[in-house]
Amino acid sequence: MEGVLQNMKPAQVIRVATWGQPVEGTQNNWSFEMEEGHKLQSIRIGHADEVITSLTFTTEFNGVLSVSNKFGSSSGAQSISLVTFDSDEEIIGIKVTVGLKGRESYLSSLTFQTNKNTHGPFGDISNSMFSLPWNKGSFVGFYGNASDWIGGIGGIGVYLKVYGEIMRIGTWGKPLPAFPQTIWSFQLEGNYRLSKITIDHGDVINSLMFNSSEKVDDRNGLSVIDHVTLDEDEEITGISGMAGTLPTGQTIISSISFSTNKKTHGPFGNVKGTPFSVSWDAGSFAGFYGLHGRYFDSIGVYLKATN
Repeated sequence: MEGVLQNMKPAQVIRVATWGQPVEGTQNNWSFEMEEGHKLQSIRIGHADEVITSLTFTTEFNGVLSVSNKFGSSSGAQSISLVTFDSDEEIIGIKVTVGLKGRESYLSSLTFQTNKNTHGPFGDISNSMFSLPWNKGSFVGFYGNASDWIGGIGGIGVYLKVYGEIMRIGTWGKPLPAFPQTIWSFQLEGNYRLSKITIDHGDVINSLMFNSSEKVDDRNGLSVIDHVTLDEDEEITGISGMAGTLPTGQTIISSISFSTNKKTHGPFGNVKGTPFSVSWDAGSFAGFYGLHGRYFDSIGVYLKATN
């Protein structure tokens, strides 16, 4: 594996998420990004009163430990939890719960998923939980903002590195892998842009069609056809929706919304189930992929580095 990576282009970093209070325009932004060759050794989590109050990260390089600043609040009563990672353990996903006080959102719980274990949840699971999975070896760090008024972490996002051209984020709904014939993929090529999305939906998302691509999945029963037409200066910067379960136990996508640099289109379908949400920097979108069977089972995102 190391030899393969050495022959690839240098990794570039992209920002994915955030959940909670947006980081743009705030004076309390924080950022933790690991240096090349460093490994995440532990995370110290402060939590109290339904709020993740603080985060501190420790990395290791050639046997030497480095401790980051404490991000968030140091005041007030709080519980402290410590997650220590094994030498062969890597974070491959996080789960968060977002709360709301007045106009400010904040992290009320946080869970770290690795290739070996699930650590958490830490804090209070007060609402539906969002999740973000990624490929092993992609994690570089976290970023977000902190709120003095709330007294803790207002929002969190993830730095991920891209080897080569494209990386995959997701899926939401039915997990990969599956039989190859059930996997669908729409990927932009060259300078092409996404200009139109056609959504066939009822109580579930029946099918999606991008630009003039083939329809993904079959039409099932009574449905509504909606079209999202993007302006020439409009591009997708995020998706959100619900993953539901049919009476048969099959996991499907029940609703979906598309966020752009100008507005949010949707929701389309039945807003019922387990929520998912992910955003990315403008210019990073490269396509979608997922699974389909009798229904539209899952969706993930292709992203590319912009720097």
